[in-house]
Amino acid sequence: MSIEKLEVILTHSAKELGFLSIGSIPVSLMEKESKYLDSYLEHSYNGSMEYMGRNREIRRNPSLLLPNAKSIIVVLAPYKPAIKQSIDKPGIASYAYGIDYHYVVKERLKLLAGTLKEYEPNVKYRVFTDSAPIFERSMAVKAGLGFIGKNGFLISKEHGLHTFIGIIVIDLELKYKEESAQIDNLCGSCTRCLEACPTGALIAPFKMDSRKCISYKTIESKEQYNVSDKNEKRAGMIFGCDICMDACPWSRKGEVTNWEEFLPLTLENGSSLLDVSASFWLELDEKRFKREFKQSPLLRAGLEKIKKNVNNEMANKS
Repeated sequence: MSIEKLEVILTHSAKELGFLSIGSIPVSLMEKESKYLDSYLEHSYNGSMEYMGRNREIRRNPSLLLPNAKSIIVVLAPYKPAIKQSIDKPGIASYAYGIDYHYVVKERLKLLAGTLKEYEPNVKYRVFTDSAPIFERSMAVKAGLGFIGKNGFLISKEHGLHTFIGIIVIDLELKYKEESAQIDNLCGSCTRCLEACPTGALIAPFKMDSRKCISYKTIESKEQYNVSDKNEKRAGMIFGCDICMDACPWSRKGEVTNWEEFLPLTLENGSSLLDVSASFWLELDEKRFKREFKQSPLLRAGLEKIKKNVNNEMANKS
């Protein structure tokens, strides 16, 4: 089948599955990105996220992910919420309001790739969404889907910042985006994201020290906090952070998600995840936590970590 016909099939199927944008690029070495990662790791900006230093050759050479890999398909999935959580509740990043995107996006990626398999039965592929050692945001830029902002987020001119990136590595040649289709960085002189970050994690445009980031502190960090340390403020967040994203003017772009999986979870007692109080988290036991949040991103932090984060916020409000 011609690459033009395959593109038509992919584009139509992606739209039917609810993806916002799609583009394809040839598999190639990611030298520039690898050098940036080397510098990032040399400065220990990754903190305790040791996995960022592993599989560096795969990051540099994504062809190692699949024998005879030729192309990378990149899509964007929408998660912009209709309603933001009230600031008087223990804060949860908006990407974690619903079901874990790793499950949701990967299932639709499999359906998208499966469409190609109907026409090319021997095709081989692998699907990823923030689940492989690859430079997803750079791949999205190369595919013409957006540009990387000063806060490190992929920014789509049409869809803003509230998107997940899906990747399909495939052993077919496809129609690729021309380099001229790539979008220039449109941040201009704006530094709202840097100014908004309450911990100074954005130490310079396009440069983050993850050790200072609220998302890192509330999810990934293994360090213990001191509840009496009034400098350890996290802007009310107990899981992740949206502050630099919300400060970006481009965050106003994009429609509210129509993917039901990303709507705020409804708990067993009928309440919305967005409405739960500090006492809910502190009184929650492990058994119910695993039952209520078995498909939630919150499971990554674990109940013990979340309770410590809640205690930290309560201590800093007193």
